[in-house]
Amino acid sequence: MKNVGNIVLDPMTRNVATDKPKIITKNVNVSYADKQAIKDVDVNIQDKTVTSFVGPSGCGKSTFLRCLNRMNDTIVDCKVSGTIIYDDKDLNSYDPVYLRSRIGMVFQKPNPFPKSIYDNVAYGPRIHGIAKNKAELDHIVEVALRKGAIWDEVKDRLDSSGTGLSGGQQQRLCIARSIATQPEVLLMDEPCSA
Repeated sequence: MKNVGNIVLDPMTRNVATDKPKIITKNVNVSYADKQAIKDVDVNIQDKTVTSFVGPSGCGKSTFLRCLNRMNDTIVDCKVSGTIIYDDKDLNSYDPVYLRSRIGMVFQKPNPFPKSIYDNVAYGPRIHGIAKNKAELDHIVEVALRKGAIWDEVKDRLDSSGTGLSGGQQQRLCIARSIATQPEVLLMDEPCSA
């Protein structure tokens, strides 16, 4: 384990000594108006690994995760400085919509769209043109729901609202929605805590 400020980095990896990092952060600082949330975070995140950030509530774990797919860009008083490299390119050089299709995120609190279960999962593949036809889209939705461990519970009611599911089902729907675009990186902000 490696300490990064108040965050403990715990990579559960195979042999990463020779692997090139997927994400590199250098001197990442985030502040909200006058309050500094994280300071000078340097982390290398390897490809095809699971990396955990462990720390007390309020230490900046969620803030840091939101830096990795530029979700902090949507917060008016948030200022991010430092360098974040994704696949050898500065994170800020990517179009945010494209970036978020490659670096997906599941939030702590479930946030299904006010759409059907099917449309929640199909949303990303539709806007990114991943499926060529309805049959491909149906397949993507089924595979994502299976990987999200919710297919058996919803396969007969895909036209029902995603907001009508239980809390745990909503979170698994959000996981399925995130993996439907086949992201290279999936950020999960305590997805099972609620």
